[in-house]
Amino acid sequence: MIIALPKETALHEKRVALTPETVAKIIAWGFRIKVEKNAGSAAGFSDEEYRRAGAEIISGTARVYTDANIICKIRAPIPEEDKFLKKGTTIIANFQALDNPKRIKKLAALGTTCFALDMIPRISRAQSMDVLSSQSNLAGYKAVLEAVNRLDKAVPMLMTAAGTVSPARVLILGAGVAGLQAVATAKRLGAQVYAFDVRPQVKEQVESLGGRFLAIPGDETFENAGGYARETSAEYQKKQKAAIAEQLSKTDILITTALIPGKPAPRLVDKEMLKLMPKGSIAVDMAAAAGGNIEASVDGRETEISGIKVLGASNLAAEIPNTASRMFSRNIYNFLSPMYNSEQHKIIFDFEDELINKTCICKDGETR
Repeated sequence: MIIALPKETALHEKRVALTPETVAKIIAWGFRIKVEKNAGSAAGFSDEEYRRAGAEIISGTARVYTDANIICKIRAPIPEEDKFLKKGTTIIANFQALDNPKRIKKLAALGTTCFALDMIPRISRAQSMDVLSSQSNLAGYKAVLEAVNRLDKAVPMLMTAAGTVSPARVLILGAGVAGLQAVATAKRLGAQVYAFDVRPQVKEQVESLGGRFLAIPGDETFENAGGYARETSAEYQKKQKAAIAEQLSKTDILITTALIPGKPAPRLVDKEMLKLMPKGSIAVDMAAAAGGNIEASVDGRETEISGIKVLGASNLAAEIPNTASRMFSRNIYNFLSPMYNSEQHKIIFDFEDELINKTCICKDGETR
C-alpha cells in the first residue's frame, strides 16, 4: 500500500499529519510512504528525517497523490486539490464534517472514502485516536500563554519589599478538554481561576485542577449523548448572562471555548458585557471560527473594544506545531493499527465496527 503525506494547504496551518517517528512504524508494515517536499518543515521535521525513516520525498502535490491508496492530512483537501483525487482513494483527516456538509458531498461525488478523525466516537478503545482531545488540550494551554503574553500585569501573587501584588483573575467559559487544560495552565502560573460550563457534572474536574466552578442556580443540565454541550434554554441563558457579567467585572483574562458540534458557537459575551472588564484585560475566543463566543471576536485577528484586547484564535494547536503534529500523528497511527492485516500487509476497514462506521463520512459515492 502507498500512503501519501502532502503539504498542508490551509492558511496558517503549520502542522503535519505524520511525523518521521510514525512514518518509520508504518513503513515497518511493508508500506510505501510518499512525503511532499517540505511537508513537515513548518513543524520542525526536515525532509532528511523523513528519508531516514524510510519515506520517499516527492516534489509537487500531483506526484505525491499519484497511486496513493491512503492520504493523511491535518485538514480536509481544499477544492484546488480535487483534481488530484482519484476514485477509491481513502482520505484520513479532520474534516469538521458537521460544519461542511457541501464539501463532504463533493468528496463523495469524487468517489473517495473519507474518515473524519473529528468524528471519532467517545468510547474507551478510541481515546488514543481522538484528535479533538489531543489538539484541544494543546490549544487550551496555548490560549492561556497567548493571553498572559499580552496582559500588562503579573499573573501570580508576588510578595515583595515594595508590597504585595494580587494574582490575576482568569475566567474560563467552557470546561471541555480545552477549558480544563486552560484551567490547569492558568493555575500553574499562579492565577486565581474560575470556570463555567453548562454541564454541572464537570464541577469536580474543575475543582480538582484548582479552579473554582461558577454554578448557575437551577437543576438544568445541557449535555448530549456524546458528552458534548448542547443548546441551552432561554431562561438558562438569562441566568448565565447575569452570572458571567458579574464575574467579568473582576476578570483580567477571559478564555472562551464553548462549541456545539454542527451549530454556531453560543454567544456568551456581548460587547456591553466585555466593557465590564478592567481596562487592559485580555479575551481569547477559541470558538471564533464558528461565529465566536464573544461578539467582538474575528478569527485570526486581534481587535480592541473599549480597551479590552480580543484575540480570535480557533486554531491555536497549529501555533505549537511540533508537539501538535506528534500527537496528531500518533492518533492516526492508533487509528490505522487495529485495521492493519499482517498477513496481507494492508489496511482493511471493517465497516461493521462502530469505530469505522461512525468515523466514515462518505463512501461509494454517498455521504454517510
